[in-house]
Amino acid sequence: MFIDLRKKNISWIIFWTYLLIFLLYTLIPAERNAINVQAFLGIYSIQTICGIFLIRTGTSFLTLPRLFLLFLLSRCALFYMYPWLSDDVFGYVFYGKATLSGANLYAITADDPSLLKLRDSAYALMAFKPYQNIYPPIATIYMTISAWISSFFPSSLQASLLAWKVLLFCSELLGLSLLYYWLRKQQYSLLPILIYLAIPMTAIEGIGQGHNEVLLLPFIIGTIIIFYDQELSIKKSMIIGMLCAVLGLLKLYPIVLFIPFLMHARTAKNFFTMLFGASFMIILTSAPWFWGIVIGNYTAIQGYISVLGFYQGTYFNGVILYGIRHILEALHVHEWWLLAPKVLTLIRGIGIMMMSGFTFVKRISLHESLYFILLVTVLISAKVHPWYFIPLIFLGAIIQKQSIIFLGSLMMFTYAMYTVEPAYESMLFETILWIIAGCIMMLEYKNSLHIFDGNQREILT
Repeated sequence: MFIDLRKKNISWIIFWTYLLIFLLYTLIPAERNAINVQAFLGIYSIQTICGIFLIRTGTSFLTLPRLFLLFLLSRCALFYMYPWLSDDVFGYVFYGKATLSGANLYAITADDPSLLKLRDSAYALMAFKPYQNIYPPIATIYMTISAWISSFFPSSLQASLLAWKVLLFCSELLGLSLLYYWLRKQQYSLLPILIYLAIPMTAIEGIGQGHNEVLLLPFIIGTIIIFYDQELSIKKSMIIGMLCAVLGLLKLYPIVLFIPFLMHARTAKNFFTMLFGASFMIILTSAPWFWGIVIGNYTAIQGYISVLGFYQGTYFNGVILYGIRHILEALHVHEWWLLAPKVLTLIRGIGIMMMSGFTFVKRISLHESLYFILLVTVLISAKVHPWYFIPLIFLGAIIQKQSIIFLGSLMMFTYAMYTVEPAYESMLFETILWIIAGCIMMLEYKNSLHIFDGNQREILT
């Protein structure tokens, strides 16, 4: 009895330590310099270790009240964290404000003189001012809703950020609530929710930095619930197609999650109904900005294609791209720096097709297929930002992938480029991170990675 009580006390100490560390992030000065980033990564390292121990010893926390407490306190603490690690959220705020005023930022750039009266602190802080809106239509709709909510309050950057974070909070809460409903309905353990919440990156990059990957969660789990709910009908196929389109209209890369649903359509009628549903949703939500195509005005679509082309030429933590660049340069290929991204795109497409074929031939379950195909898509990319791992962690937690706990956590250390002045992206350091991540995935493949304790394995089984 004494030993059990002691173990329980240790679990609660880890639990409260993990939560209290979130408050420390709010105390770091909101300026991206070497000292502050070093402090951030030091605190994050300690919290990540606490999170791993929480997952390993946290079977006593697999109840709705305790999981909700973990979610609520961690997210509320980061409402006070200023988004100083990334500039993306300031773009969300300005794009939303400009769209609410009637501007079409797929047709004009953020620095267009017609938007001069809208320039504020968010505009001053955002990146890519000379380019059109890079975010797809439904993401822009969310930004506009956030701007509309903040318009009821005195105009300030703080009010705009708060409105946006409230949207993210509600979306994440809905996603985890739907996951709870599905796990309970399938009589599964609540461990996936604990795994997601015990990886601090999901809170830091979500509510903390305001990245819109959090908006994907309810749509991901929603499609899974509909798919597994009794027999797949025409109506359900239509809804699944529409929800999958929403994923691609929030962020472009999650559109690959449509592939597993198409592979599991079972009948040709369901297959084409999903395609029709997706097409209908794309046309419906894109029309407000791209309707000019009908009358021969291609300004918006040309602007969006041009900004996508620009974005494809940028890179960060793209270790595979770095390898391709070095190989092409060593072979003295003409304009190798322009060819490298195209080669990567080709490899990415082949990788997605091969993983799709593998999951189909091996008859891997739908939710596992979603994870593996998205993993290939995220890793074989010119830009592998930490926040791209939020939907991956969500899916990986559902299938209890232990490696995703480390993969998502490791990618946060790419912020190490700001620990020196001037900031410098070390390809060597990022390559070492990827090698460590690869070794961890290999350990899991060989069943040599053991994070879950015996009680958790019994629950999962």
